[in-house]
Amino acid sequence: MLPEDKMPEAEVTLRLAISLIENGHAVGDVQTAIDGAQVKTGNTIHFPIVEFLNAHGWESPTQLVRWQAKYSNIKYVASIIVHSSSGEGDLVADLQSGQKLRVESKKGPLNRSKSSQEYPLIREAIGQLVTIEHAEPSDLLAVAVPKSEKFDALAEQWRKRPLMKSTGIHIITVGRDNSISGLSDVGI
Repeated sequence: MLPEDKMPEAEVTLRLAISLIENGHAVGDVQTAIDGAQVKTGNTIHFPIVEFLNAHGWESPTQLVRWQAKYSNIKYVASIIVHSSSGEGDLVADLQSGQKLRVESKKGPLNRSKSSQEYPLIREAIGQLVTIEHAEPSDLLAVAVPKSEKFDALAEQWRKRPLMKSTGIHIITVGRDNSISGLSDVGI
C-alpha cells in the first residue's frame, strides 16, 4: 500500500518510466536505478516494487528471486530495467527525439506542509544531477518530483529563472496517474 500523503522516490522514478513507455516517448528499454534502501531495510519494506509494477501490468520472470530485474508489459515493446547501480541517474531513457533523457528523482509530500521541504528536495536533485558521473553534453537533463500543488508552483517558477534556463535542466512533476509535466518544450 502506498502512503497517501507522500510519494517515495522509487515511485516517482517508476511512474516516469511507465509514462515515457506508455505514451511512446521512449525508444527501447528505460533504465531505472533504485537504491535497495528505498525498497527494503532489514525486514521493513519501504516500497513494494514488485507489487507496484505488477499492479501496473509490468512483470518479470525473475521477480521471485530479486526485485532488480527487467520488467515487461505485453502491451509494449520497451521494458523497464530496474537496477541499483549509481552514477548515471535514477532514470535513463532514449527518446523518440534522438536525445537521451537523464533524470534524478526525489520523493516528496503530496499535500502542502508548513516545513516547505519541497525547496531543499528540488535543490538536492539539481545538485545530484550536475555532479553525475556519466553524462554526455547532448543529454536532456531533468529532475523529477511528485506532482503536488507546491511542487507544481515551484517547478513553474524555477523553470523561468535565467540560470535554470541556461543550464537546460528541466523540472518534471509526476502524478499518481502517471501524468508528467515539464517536458512540453521537447515534445513530451
